[in-house]
Amino acid sequence: MKILFDFECTDCGVFDKIIEYTTTTDCPTCGKESKKLISAPSIMLEGVSGDFPDAHAKWAKKHHALNEQ
Repeated sequence: MKILFDFECTDCGVFDKIIEYTTTTDCPTCGKESKKLISAPSIMLEGVSGDFPDAHAKWAKKHHALNEQ
């Protein structure tokens, strides 16, 4: 399975590439070996289960305001 990863080349900077899991790959610009970066995950807390009640309250307030317009 191929996944999108971020890599950093010391000469060219940061780039992304869809590849099989690996810690290194060659830079598409200069061909040097580049190292995989650890990217911050994109998360969203849900409020339906009750685990994150503030998230649900924020969602309800936003949608209530939209419905009033």
